[in-house]
Amino acid sequence: MFYQVRFQTGEIKQIIDEMKKGNIPCMDVNDGDEMNWFIKELESKGIFRVEDIPYDKNARDRVKEPEFEYRIAFYTSPVRASGLEGKTPMYIDFYFEPIVDRTYDPVGEM
Repeated sequence: MFYQVRFQTGEIKQIIDEMKKGNIPCMDVNDGDEMNWFIKELESKGIFRVEDIPYDKNARDRVKEPEFEYRIAFYTSPVRASGLEGKTPMYIDFYFEPIVDRTYDPVGEM
């Protein structure tokens, strides 16, 4: 059985600690707005999104984990991808809340 801890937005210190250990923490967010808010919160703690590295939608198996949305690169100072020469970025895997299809009406269900 596959098991992973998914952090919430209020656990920012633990997320940063995991990143600094070289781990890729998994994070639950409701949507892109909450993800962008969290990225701003990381900036206030000295962790910045690496400019020019696109969000990676294929970092995880989307069949096994359909709620996976992006892997995003971060660093301890504002930097572009070209400025990372010899430096290792840190990452967070973001998971969005699944969208419930309210138009589906299964037969026999009330």
